[in-house]
Amino acid sequence: MSTTLAPARVGAIPDIRGEVRRHRTRLLTAAVPLAIAALALALSLPRLTTPPNYVFDELYYAYTAGMYVSGDEAYSTAVPPDHDPAIEWTHPPMAKLLIAGGILVAGDNPLGWRIASVVFGAAGAVVVYLLALSLTGSRAASVLAAGLLLMDGLYLVESRTGMSNLFVLVFTNAALLGFARALTVSPERIGLPLMATGLSLGLGIATKWSSVALTGLIGLVVCWRMACLWRLSRGDDTSAVAARSELRAYLRSAPIALIVIPLAVYLASYLHFWLTGHTWADFVSLHRDMLGYHRNLDFAHRDSSPWWQWPLAARGVWYYVDERRREGTFVFANGNPLLYWPMVVAVAWVIIDWWGKRSTALLILIIGFFGQWLPWAFSPRGTFIYHFLPAVPLGCMALANVLTGAWRQGGASRIAATAYTLAVIATFAWFFPLYTTIPLSSEQFDLRIWLPSWQ
Repeated sequence: MSTTLAPARVGAIPDIRGEVRRHRTRLLTAAVPLAIAALALALSLPRLTTPPNYVFDELYYAYTAGMYVSGDEAYSTAVPPDHDPAIEWTHPPMAKLLIAGGILVAGDNPLGWRIASVVFGAAGAVVVYLLALSLTGSRAASVLAAGLLLMDGLYLVESRTGMSNLFVLVFTNAALLGFARALTVSPERIGLPLMATGLSLGLGIATKWSSVALTGLIGLVVCWRMACLWRLSRGDDTSAVAARSELRAYLRSAPIALIVIPLAVYLASYLHFWLTGHTWADFVSLHRDMLGYHRNLDFAHRDSSPWWQWPLAARGVWYYVDERRREGTFVFANGNPLLYWPMVVAVAWVIIDWWGKRSTALLILIIGFFGQWLPWAFSPRGTFIYHFLPAVPLGCMALANVLTGAWRQGGASRIAATAYTLAVIATFAWFFPLYTTIPLSSEQFDLRIWLPSWQ
């Protein structure tokens, strides 16, 4: 009698390399944004409470936010916003509400005035990283884009100052991130990213009316998309069925996302206004005065500059100047020259490179950069370089895309890309005292005035 032994069953060999790659990807997904936020905080927190008094338009924004917290009248248009300090009523209230949140946490003092901007500065860098990752698909290019943004002096100054410009950047770039997602997902999943887009646009408009330009451009793109889908839907083939499905998804979501939600967010931003005893008639009167102020704002500030000068970093804004006998402290809001000077060329280069290849990424780049910059050419009021700020992240993404492409080519291209990146970092370090009130002697100050127009 013989016994036959069945062979032992061998289990499947685990895919150790695949599991390691998946674990590494999960780790980087969390670690990279945290590292970017940590770098942003490390740059913006030192000397945050210096100077201990209002800086530039903190005279209006932080002062008014303090009145929100104290319960004093904070919406009266009786006093023009040219007294120091004065109620800031010429813009919607979202930025002042966020600053008021910092005051509630840290007190009505320099830390309270500026801490919200610090937090949003860190969040903004992460948003830019995620947007770049969505557009390029390259983690290296996305990290570099966020890193270049953090090497911008204008971004650093705004992330340390209790004003509104940084909040606009965060909200509008978050809207672009949501819209990029909406343009790439399947029709049944389009609702959530479109709603996120509308929410971000509403927050942007509730901060500054300038966000209306981006809202209009995104609305035009959606209308164009729906028109194309309508043309494709007239038929019985598979593509027509798919077009009808996507068109129905847009018709369900777009009106709510791009009209109802932004309007609701804007009205909700005035909740404090309603709760402090103001009426609908007061609301209408306030907006009439706001519109009249911007239409008739024809004074020439010594630091104002036209839109075409901004990528040249030709004229910054002196937020704070304290000159003493042998040294001075300053806050100079200006772009990093080495970052700004090639920016428009880099954007144009990427547009040419992506043309016909990455339609969604190309669209987001164009409306994000040019759509947030060029409308200022038609502004009836005085303009400043900080109005360029929301477009700067898209310029950083274009530069990062060019630099990573040069790195992949190797040889002289890699050397040039490395040298340029290091030069941007070195320039940022050189001007860092001008951004952060580190004392400078008159000789040290003069060495940092590269252009006569900066005087």
